[in-house]
Amino acid sequence: MLLMKVTKEWKNLLPWKRANDSVQRQHEILHLKQRLETYDIQFPNLAYRPSDVETQTLMEISKTVAQNNELLNQLSSEKELAVEQSLAHRVGTTLQILQEHLTFIVTMAHIFSGPYPCLRAYISHTI
Repeated sequence: MLLMKVTKEWKNLLPWKRANDSVQRQHEILHLKQRLETYDIQFPNLAYRPSDVETQTLMEISKTVAQNNELLNQLSSEKELAVEQSLAHRVGTTLQILQEHLTFIVTMAHIFSGPYPCLRAYISHTI
């Protein structure tokens, strides 16, 4: 009997949780949008989706960048070739891949390193 009551109460809270998650996700998206604007990255520029193989490689690169804030800031703000070459060597990829997908890498690195738990959860479920 108690289990049925708890289950019923939990089901009543579920719509509230979904609404709360939706609001949190909206706040995270707005915050990320503002953060990316400082790097001249607009959401419409992120519409391109790499192939599955490229996505896995780019996600690993993004995680590496996310773990090093100094590298992330240099790569996204200065866009120096030397930094890109250093990163390419560090993550074992070509400079061409890095340059072609720079906005994707910078965006994902910010999601991995920033205050975006809902976006990280969404990404982990879609990839």
